[in-house]
Parts: sequence; C-alpha cells; structure tokens
Amino acid sequence: MAGPLHVLSARLQSDTPVSSVALEPYVLCRRADGTTVSAEEVPAEGHTDGRFSVKCRWYRSVVTKGGQYCWVHPEKEAAIQCILCLRCKVDTKKSYHCSTECLKEHWAFHKDFHTQETGDSTFSRVDGFKGSYTYSNSGETWVEVGRERVYTPAADDVGAILKFECTAYDAASPYPEVGKTFSIITARVRPAPCPPRRVLVPMTPAKPSVSKGKFTLLSYNLLADLYATGDQFGYCPPWALAWPYRRLNLLKELLGYDADILCLQEVQSNHFQDFLAPELQKAGYTAIYKKKTTELYTRNAYAIDGCATFFKRDRFALVKKYEVEFNKAALSLADAFPPDQKKAALNRLLKDNVALIAVLEALEPPFAEAAPASGGSTASGGSGTASGSRRQLVCVANTHIHSNPELNDVKLWQVHTLLKGLEKIAASADIPMLVAGDFNTTPGSAAHSMLVRGAVQPNNPELANDPLGILRPASKLQHQLPLASAYAAVAAAPDCDHGSQRQKRRLDGVTGEPKFTNIGREFRGTLDYILFTTDSLVPAAALELPDESECRSKSNTGLPNEAWSSDHVALMAEFRYVQPASAAAATAGAPGTPTGGAQ
Repeated sequence: MAGPLHVLSARLQSDTPVSSVALEPYVLCRRADGTTVSAEEVPAEGHTDGRFSVKCRWYRSVVTKGGQYCWVHPEKEAAIQCILCLRCKVDTKKSYHCSTECLKEHWAFHKDFHTQETGDSTFSRVDGFKGSYTYSNSGETWVEVGRERVYTPAADDVGAILKFECTAYDAASPYPEVGKTFSIITARVRPAPCPPRRVLVPMTPAKPSVSKGKFTLLSYNLLADLYATGDQFGYCPPWALAWPYRRLNLLKELLGYDADILCLQEVQSNHFQDFLAPELQKAGYTAIYKKKTTELYTRNAYAIDGCATFFKRDRFALVKKYEVEFNKAALSLADAFPPDQKKAALNRLLKDNVALIAVLEALEPPFAEAAPASGGSTASGGSGTASGSRRQLVCVANTHIHSNPELNDVKLWQVHTLLKGLEKIAASADIPMLVAGDFNTTPGSAAHSMLVRGAVQPNNPELANDPLGILRPASKLQHQLPLASAYAAVAAAPDCDHGSQRQKRRLDGVTGEPKFTNIGREFRGTLDYILFTTDSLVPAAALELPDESECRSKSNTGLPNEAWSSDHVALMAEFRYVQPASAAAATAGAPGTPTGGAQ
C-alpha cells in the first residue's frame, strides 16, 4: 500500500459483550487515494511486511476497590451471595446476585452450579500475543488482553469492562501511530450463554417393544436470524437477539440433548453452511438440507432459510432423500383452474414452504433375520444383512408449514400434500415413519386433526374458509398412515414417578399436546409436533416440557431471551420398535417372561 492510511471510525454491533461470543468491531479506513475500506481489507499490525497497517488493542478493566457484580446482571453491583455456592466451591463470581428477586428468578439455572464440577466449562482462552502489561489512564486501570481486531471475551473477563482501541500504524515513522486513535468502551461482560437444562422423562411404552436399536428424535425451530428483528422481538435484549450469541446458545442446547436425529426448521442457509453443519459434523452428525424457494432481502443482504435434518453417522446411514417444494404442487394444482382464476390461485398457494424427507437405515437393526423368503425381502422394506439381522429402515419427514393464520386452507392443503407423498413411500415398503416440524397449527385445528386422526370432519368450521375450493369434497381430506403424537402418548401413559406427573401437568387436558411450544408478545400456544406410526414405533420417553414461568420473566415477556434463544421450544422423544406380533406371542408363551411393556 503506497501512502498514508487513516482510521475514520470504529463501532461494535453491540456494546454488551458476552463471554465466549466474539467481538468484531467494524473499522473504516481511508487510503491515500481517498478510497475507503474496512479493516478486514487492510493488513493488521505484525501481520505484514508493508509499511502501513492497523494497530488494534483490547483492554480489560481492573477492579481496584474490591467491588463485586451480579453474575446475571453484570451492570449491577452485587447485593447478596449464595452460601451454597461457597460450600460447593463454585466459582466465586457465579455466587453473586444483585437482589434476592434476581437469585429467585434465576434459581432454576443457578442451582445447576451446585452440582457441576469446580471449574469453568467455557471455551479456553487463547492469548494472541506475549508480554501482557497494564497501564493507568484517567484514574482507571486496564490490563491488555488482545492485539487482534477480533477478541473473544473469556471467563476472566466476566463482570469487567472492555476497551477497544485502533489507529493507523506507519512502521517507517519514528511516530508510528498516525492520526486519531479511536476508542470504544463496552458495558460489563456478561457470562457465557447457558441454555436451560432439560432431561428425558421416561414413560411406559404402550405396546411390547424392543430396546435394541432405540433412538431419539428432536424437532426444533431455531428462529432464523433474518426473522429475529427488534421490531418483532423488542422485549429481548439486543445482545441476546444477535446471532453470534444465539448460535452458541443453540449449539450448546443441541449438543446437550444428544439426539440421534435432529429435525431443525428456520435454518438460515449461510448459517447452515458456515456454522451448524461444520459444528455438528464435529459431534458426529451427517446433514441434509432443503432451503425455501425465495430469498428475502434483509439487513442489506439476501437471505433464505429452510429445513435441516441431522443424524448420527454411527447410528444411521442415508438411503434416499426426497425434497418437497409445495410451490411445485401449487403450480400443478393451478393448472386445473380456469385462466381467469389461475393468478388468484397462485397468489394464495405460492408460499415457498418446503419439507425434507429422509429414508435412513438403522446401523443397529432391532430384529433378527426371519426365515428366508423366496424374494429375500422383509417387512421392513429391505433385505437381510450379512450378520443375520433384518435390515431396518426409518422414514423421517421434516417440514415447516405456512404461518399466516388467515390461510388455514393453505396450511391444510400443505399438510395433506405432504401426507399423500408419505403414503406413496409407505406403499413401496412397510417402513416406520416419523413426521416432525413446525406445522404452524394449533391442537384441535383441521390440520392437526388431519395429522393425528387421519381425516377432517366435514363440519369443521375451518373448511368454510376455502375460496379456491381446494378442500372440496371434504371426504378427500384423509390419509391411511397410523400417525399419533408423541406427547399425546405421554398424556395417555400411566404415571411412572413424580417427573411424569409434572410432565402431564404441562400438557393440555383435552388434546394431550404441550400447552405451548411458542411464546411471543401476543401468542402462546403449540405449533410444533412429533408424530410416529403406531404400528411400528412406540415412544418410551419424552423431553421434559418447561413451565411458562421458566420461559418468561419480569423483563422478558416471551421468547427468545437470554436463556432461550428461539421463540420456540425444542421437542424430543425416544422411540423403540414395536415387537412383531409373532415375536410378542412367542414371548408371552415363554415361562417367567412378562407379556407386556418393553423388552
């Protein structure tokens, strides 16, 4: 670079830093020819043989008066300290709260500190330089913690203030710092993201089943960043709504569930490629993805979301993938309309929603190979394996149905279209099926009835909203898949312990579905479901549901917030394979062997 360089401005996306969440200031520079560039396009000090570069420094404030700050609200001074934390030798910083109300409100998360091992589980801190030093400026003491433009606060920074400084640097000058030094001082560093802890609650399987080959499936709408706006979620602090914070919290949450199959919705395409797929691949997952069909322009860029299905590669192998674009079905349907009605039909039906269907092979087949048949095929839709086990396939459908509450006819049509596609797969092989996703329909609605009852009653009031006539006759709104809701199965199961009783209190007394899976400013209800075919699978456990008080707080009237990083809550169930009737009969006749329940 020839000629001088000057720094024009520097700013942070958020002035509230969070431990483990990278801070990446936007620095604007001007070259000698008058052009402006970001610091990303200019060599950093110490990383170039050229004359001009950008010098960056990060500093952490040093608390000199012995003051302590609230672990939850680092901007507030501590007023109380948890004695249990001291007895359990928890990190002292975590024991401080600004008030009794603060400790009480966050007790559900705070109490976990008492059972965790001493030490901090946040990401390891890596210093990019040697020879840290301190200096005093205007009475405030600072310690240098970084010499790169990007800095990731560590556990030691929690409760402290950070300062970023940058200036142009001329290596050939006796006074190398050129022009003005820009400085940014942050709020106090908050603790690293800590998602809620939820456990699987066991239940008694409704049918005889085998534990071999059991697996878990999770469904979760992640809230794509392109929809996570301050206008929509003004009650959520900006730093907790920002994707750099939410992605770490969501990843921790997903890894904590350790599900064998993940059905994720609202997965933004660039975040899938750059973050979720690589990170979950490290954890042993294989990914498939289907994005929606139309991009949206938001925040000065085009973005698009879709459905992503992950499965553990040591548990399953991908046999076949089907991508469902409801727009293609809409175009086909619109061809049947008269020319003067076709445009109106397309305007109503083209909504860009998609579904992703995966046929997986279980790498731990649950059943032994039966006596060879003439064709060599089996009831599970495949042939026997070399080890003598019967090949076991599983079909997993992941979808995100249209959200507009005024277009229930479109929702029902999309659900019906998906189920008819799954029927075709079922006709080709006797294969267990799972259908999961955000259906944007509440329990008791026509679409929900279609899913769990196989049909819609002709007198359902939602059928009156059918301007295109796509739902007539009502008798066609049916399917033959024996689907049931995993959480409704929890409601029907006998109580096992206190945990199952608590779980049932969080289910709707009429439908058996969760009381909510989505909480916003003006809506609280259930939109997400996990469904299974009752003739081949049976749930044996379900992820505990949160109480509404755990999701809301005085400052946050809904989701997302600093603990919950989506406006939806995750659902998960453990499934076992139903024991074939012949095997169940043989087991029933064996002396000393129980005739029901799990085997």
